[in-house]
Amino acid sequence: MQRQPQTDERSDRDDPSTDGLNPQQRTAVEHLVGPLLVFAGAGTGKTRVITHRVARLIAHGVAPWQILAVTFTNKAANEMRERIIDLVGLAAGGVNVGTFHGQCLRILRRDFHRIGWESDFSIYDATDQLRAVKQAMSDLDMPLNTVSPQAVRNEISRAKDELATPHEYAERAEGFFQETTASIYHRYQRVLRSAQAVDFGDMIAYAVQILRESPEARTAYHGRFRFILVDEYQDTNRAQYYFVRELAAGHGNVCVVGDDDQSIYSWRGADIRNILEFEDQFPAASVVRLERNYRSTKRILAAANEVISKLATRAPKTLWTDRADGDALGLVEAFDEDDEAQQVLEVVRKLSADHQVARRDIAIMYRTNAQSRAFEELFVRLGVPYQLVGATEFYNRKEVRDVLAYLRAVANPRDLLSFERMANVPRRGIGATTLKSLRTWAEQTGLAPGELVRWLSQQADAPDAVEADVPLGGRARRALTELGRVMRKLDTLASELPVGSLINAVVQETGYDDVLDNDPDRPEERWENVVELAAAAGKYDEFEPREGLQRFLYEAALVSEVDNLAEQSEAITMLTYHAAKGLEFGVVFMTGMEEELFPHIRSHDDPDQMEEERRLAYVGITRARDRLFMSYARFRSGWGTPVRFPSRFLGDIPREHLVYERRLDEQPGLPPVAPVTAQAEPQAPTERTFRDGQKVRHRVFGEGLVVSGKVTRFDEEVTVMFEGAGLKHLAVNMANLEALN
Repeated sequence: MQRQPQTDERSDRDDPSTDGLNPQQRTAVEHLVGPLLVFAGAGTGKTRVITHRVARLIAHGVAPWQILAVTFTNKAANEMRERIIDLVGLAAGGVNVGTFHGQCLRILRRDFHRIGWESDFSIYDATDQLRAVKQAMSDLDMPLNTVSPQAVRNEISRAKDELATPHEYAERAEGFFQETTASIYHRYQRVLRSAQAVDFGDMIAYAVQILRESPEARTAYHGRFRFILVDEYQDTNRAQYYFVRELAAGHGNVCVVGDDDQSIYSWRGADIRNILEFEDQFPAASVVRLERNYRSTKRILAAANEVISKLATRAPKTLWTDRADGDALGLVEAFDEDDEAQQVLEVVRKLSADHQVARRDIAIMYRTNAQSRAFEELFVRLGVPYQLVGATEFYNRKEVRDVLAYLRAVANPRDLLSFERMANVPRRGIGATTLKSLRTWAEQTGLAPGELVRWLSQQADAPDAVEADVPLGGRARRALTELGRVMRKLDTLASELPVGSLINAVVQETGYDDVLDNDPDRPEERWENVVELAAAAGKYDEFEPREGLQRFLYEAALVSEVDNLAEQSEAITMLTYHAAKGLEFGVVFMTGMEEELFPHIRSHDDPDQMEEERRLAYVGITRARDRLFMSYARFRSGWGTPVRFPSRFLGDIPREHLVYERRLDEQPGLPPVAPVTAQAEPQAPTERTFRDGQKVRHRVFGEGLVVSGKVTRFDEEVTVMFEGAGLKHLAVNMANLEALN
């Protein structure tokens, strides 16, 4: 019989887990048994609640290893782990704290054999997934312009977010795109299976499958994880919900913490129903609302509350704070995007001079990555240091991916994509034709290409080997045989050397050092990245070489872009509103606050997307601790109409909380403008401009044929089949289509 937590007053006297908590936080922490939903508004101390709840469970007799705490990023998991240790001490080291994918990875490594897989497998990230989709399309003799491979990859990921198998997806597929995706999805899974590889969606799905199909595993994990805590629950997809439900089915001790007002990732599969319907899914659930904000000033919270209160559907909550009123929210009106960057920089300089605000405590946020261009050009020209969240992350740099491909091909000889990436790097005379012939031969033998090249080299090096019938030309065979020798040498080294030393050996043994030395652009920087990769692998030196290699590869696959944020950097941080969630800064600039940009034009005819845009604005506002500035331009190039109107979100904020830092009507020669109010968007034409069957030209996609179209509330939308780019859905106001007949 499982021991239940102690709940008597005697244990409370020596229990520090509720020290310093407000009444609502204390209620959440003291609720130990059964389901609990904590609605935690922005800046209300949700991480504090989770960590103190863990401390209380341990103080009341729960073994640390029986507690599972799950969040979404390594950064958040590390912060949570450190806080728990601060509260409990080294005994907290046994608490299972990590990301969803990290926890599922542990289950797969331990129990994957229960559903017919080996424990050593590769993890394919988004780039690998795209290559696998293209491989599947090639296997099906399907030209890449039939449909967008990127769109297919995203659609497959969405299907996996719903735990839809290829068969289930095919049964409900409607229309050309989904029916085509269904065929590719079937083949895509075969590509992954033959490579002994999984993608991120598979990691959750297979973990759920193990829990459902293996009574032994289910019983073991119900006993292992007796208390489950989930952070940022509003960001979970349906697959993650089922994962949590399966783990909690044995006891019901699940605590979820989140904020439906910050649900901004529906495009990534997040399902807001998970948090809003928690009480229906767990009828015995208790509910606690955290509304006291410890981060922002009263004026900032007043703006946030007004913006979010316009949502049609939300759990009721109102943020409040004991902090001072603070400064009014600053408004910057710019002429265009370049002027906006200049004016924002002027405010930054003033803050730095007058208030000694450190650059690392300043964030510039925007709706789309393309908006960073004007800021980057200006900052580079003037020598203003900045860091760009969402730029090419370390693990996505070419030289890093090349070396990782070698490591993955050693760790998993069946990993086709990694093998093909490194096969001709450096050049060995192994081109696309040779690789295709090798794949065909591999399918005939049941071996993977990586296994075949090793066999070829063994045959060539064995003095008494019988000449085998190999369906390859002499030149191709020699090149692949030599590659096999290299891989066998790396196999041996991988069993002898720690990962950091193995990386150095890979560079030398494969000739990749010549690739780096002869790079025409930035050889020093590329060498530094490889050296940094080896240094990062150094923390796995304590493990047996093969085990250390696997652990390092899994961690590299699960790093997110926010994990790379350098918090101590003396630089201004630039990032999208989506990337800013979970972060906070002393001073925040919300830029591009215009209709068609924020809220984005794609949301104007979709109430659900418009609601998410509003939640995104709320997230942006609540990132600020002390000062918040908002900027908009009257003219902007690139997308939508050139003449811009202030965002409706600005119009929602009471005027007494706003003050202009700069107005265009104060500039000589410019006409006056009305005060900021919520603006109505320009109306679309009442009749279609482009008819079905009409030939059109797009400046990027080339010539195409209009397949269908409709007039929406704010725009005309058309579906066009382009000769070189496949099927595209376009908004006419943004696409600048040219009629050809």
